[in-house]
Amino acid sequence: VLEQLGMTAGQFIIIALLFVVCAIPGAITSIKIADKEWLSLKASVAGALVLSSVCLFFVSAFVYSSETRGIIYAVVPFLGFANGWVYPAQRNLLVALIPGGCEAEMMGFFQFSAMSLSWAPSLVFLAMGESTGDYRFAILVLPIFWLGGLAVLWFFVDVDTGLAEVEATLDKRFKSGAAAAPAAAPQAAPEKA
Repeated sequence: VLEQLGMTAGQFIIIALLFVVCAIPGAITSIKIADKEWLSLKASVAGALVLSSVCLFFVSAFVYSSETRGIIYAVVPFLGFANGWVYPAQRNLLVALIPGGCEAEMMGFFQFSAMSLSWAPSLVFLAMGESTGDYRFAILVLPIFWLGGLAVLWFFVDVDTGLAEVEATLDKRFKSGAAAAPAAAPQAAPEKA
């Protein structure tokens, strides 16, 4: 935004705020999609990633210079919405596939994987942008990573089988407050008169 589009810091702040504000309805929509089962867990993640990718393809095609920078205000709400949608959708899918009793280790593995891989798109984006001096095509690195991950999810992860396998372990799930609640004292038998 600052380098490629030549926008001021004030304009960047407006774009950032617009992005964050639009993420809120995206997160609410993601929750509604899961609650109402409007889409499957896999389709919800796919929808958010596809929307994000389409937005960045649009940015690369139409928002690439100071002459076209005004268009970014029309794209950022969709990017914010998609960002707000994808995080709850990913976690809903993950939590649904975690076997009961394995919540801590699976969430730890998820966080480890996320932290181990999160640097790659940024590094490739920066390397492409710095080597060419043009961030127009470097921005397409993000959709490539997102759509690559989506392809793995879509073609190699059988969510229905996973849900069926997890079903038998759901009784082992830790329920917040259940372990902390004191056991009820046994009732004394009523005295006979």
